Amino acid sequence: MADGLTLGSLLPARLDSLDEQVKARLCQDEQVGGMKLAWDYIGDELVEALKSVLDCDLLEIFALTWAKAAPLAELADSARHPPGERSLVELGAHDVKRDFHPVIAVTIGSCPCAELQFTLALAAHIGGVRLAVADGHIVSGDLGEVWASVQLSYEGTPLHPAAESHKLALPAEMRFEPPGIPIPRLTGDHARSG
Repeated sequence: MADGLTLGSLLPARLDSLDEQVKARLCQDEQVGGMKLAWDYIGDELVEALKSVLDCDLLEIFALTWAKAAPLAELADSARHPPGERSLVELGAHDVKRDFHPVIAVTIGSCPCAELQFTLALAAHIGGVRLAVADGHIVSGDLGEVWASVQLSYEGTPLHPAAESHKLALPAEMRFEPPGIPIPRLTGDHARSG
């Protein structure tokens, strides 16, 4: 991981309505509905499973978005930028919005497995970033201030109160595991018009 801050760490500590939403969904199965279950325990296990599924490095998520930015696309062209050449690119203040759809499979007793799909909406404002690019990959960079928030929902129902964005404590300098974050190469008409 580039910085240790994960997408899952942005979730609130408590997801109070998760138990109710999941219980309603799982009790649609008559066998589950008739069981006496420790729903608090099941809810706690689901929260841990969600955090595990969302154990994705936040800076790598941002970098995958930056890799698609037009100023970086030209740097992936090995004909224009030979192996070993290192370039710096600055991206000004910008927003990153992305939805993730983690799926948790739940099996209770002999009942068929139920797959629960959640939606995690990430919204971040980045005060600017300078990226080092080599061999068609983002290899490192430094970052301005970042504010971010997430909203987790299940079947369209938010599972926690909307959180206000807050400044994240991210390292000023970031490095990505070699070879780095790949920059998609331009193809077709986009490559010729550049």
